[in-house]
Amino acid sequence: MVKLSIVTVVYNDRAGFIKTANSVAEQRGFYSEIEYVVIDGGSKDGTADAIAEASSGIDYWVSEPDKGIYDAMNKGIQAAKGSALLFLNAGDYFVGDVLSTFRTAPAFLPVKYIDVLGRFRDRPIENPRTGISNCHQGIIFEAKAIEYDCAYDICADYKYFLDHGYDNKIAKLSSSGYVFFDAVGVSSKRIHDRDRQIFEIRRERFGLVVALVYESLPFLKRCIRIILRK
Repeated sequence: MVKLSIVTVVYNDRAGFIKTANSVAEQRGFYSEIEYVVIDGGSKDGTADAIAEASSGIDYWVSEPDKGIYDAMNKGIQAAKGSALLFLNAGDYFVGDVLSTFRTAPAFLPVKYIDVLGRFRDRPIENPRTGISNCHQGIIFEAKAIEYDCAYDICADYKYFLDHGYDNKIAKLSSSGYVFFDAVGVSSKRIHDRDRQIFEIRRERFGLVVALVYESLPFLKRCIRIILRK
């Protein structure tokens, strides 16, 4: 059985961490070879106390300042000992049996989220030229000693995915459960910066023509958001 390292990064989100950690503990009942790694950015709201209280179910944890979410995730990569990696940040959590059919990485997991209209939806698997094919909470990566490029402070997960050579043809686990993705994050608030970084990564990987062609969809989405706000 493959050892799966689940990495949770957190900063000042005690409630979100507790929800995530409890779901990881429940998932051990479906998949026993789980290593749990928690990286806290030096929280001041009692998160570190909550981590300490849950430490019997945590294989490695640290609470210290970092340079942002991707720096914290790189610390998790460095600490993890499994041959497979899953990044489940504070506020994201498993629902039901997600991992019992997991055998080898890479693999996609079913993901659900609440969209801008308040609808509970499945996260679709997308063409990697549009962006990351699945959100990182729904991807079990091979542990290849690849790290996140912190030059991209919002979309390093897209580049990390491409750096592994992955695309949308990765098999999805036939799970009865799913991962709930907390879509209210930095990227949802800094939409322009997010789209600019995706464009830069797309241009670097696929060329300017492809980058321009696939820029039309995020442009349309931005227009729709403006209309909805009005």
